[in-house]
Amino acid sequence: MQPKRKPSVASRHCGGRTESLPLPQPYHHAWVFGFLQARAVAGIEAASAERYCRRLDSGAWVQVTLAGDALQVAIPAEAADETADILERVQRVFDLATDPAVIDGHLDAVPRLKPLVRTAPGIRVPGVWGAFEGAVRAVLGQQVSVARATTLALALCQRFGDGAFPGPAALAEAEVAAIGIPGVRGRAISELARRVLRDGEDWLLDADSLRSAFADIRGLGPWTAEYAALRVSCDSDAFPDTDWGVHKALGVKGAEARRWAEPCRPWRAYATMLLWHSRTDDPA
Repeated sequence: MQPKRKPSVASRHCGGRTESLPLPQPYHHAWVFGFLQARAVAGIEAASAERYCRRLDSGAWVQVTLAGDALQVAIPAEAADETADILERVQRVFDLATDPAVIDGHLDAVPRLKPLVRTAPGIRVPGVWGAFEGAVRAVLGQQVSVARATTLALALCQRFGDGAFPGPAALAEAEVAAIGIPGVRGRAISELARRVLRDGEDWLLDADSLRSAFADIRGLGPWTAEYAALRVSCDSDAFPDTDWGVHKALGVKGAEARRWAEPCRPWRAYATMLLWHSRTDDPA
């Protein structure tokens, strides 16, 4: 993978600042913004075809706007000391650290993907703003639609986070199932929270550590671990082989899907995005 690109200051506004992050080309911005828009949780996120806004812990908002071949990141004055952290999160959310030309060139050699690569060049794997939040939302997404998972995330924020996304301390001993999920899934979220309180969040950013921990938590299945590895750990080779969208696109799942995906390594996460895109232009 290429090293993360260093941003440069573009302008200042209302006491804040705007940073410009170049988009590696080709870049399928419609897929990324659409993906984020379909999953935006009211009160902490907002997204449209060319804009993404995120609420910080302080209550201030960061705004990311598409501007040609770059993203303009507007950072409020009160968050100036968080600039480096904010830009790192934006880079992760918008998947700016890999070379799409290399990925497209590799996947173009896979017969099933060749027409998809040419239809949707520069497909990206959107990341998450926060590791713990992303892991919890992966659990909420088990066996439900994107719309239902987003509704559950909103309910979690309202019940346990006073409108913000609750941290691990708020969920470690909470009755999470009260938002309308199975008890085993609620307890899995609480166990996840306890592990983060005990060990920090760094293990969530390592795909192998994440998979190992998820396998030990009752109520978390292989799909959840792979989806979290794909979006939270930013594992370019993560592959949710039992995913409904993958199954519908390929006509196979599980071991057969994994065999099909072998030539896609080490970019199976991007192959997954192409398969999802092939089902519909709607990232939901």
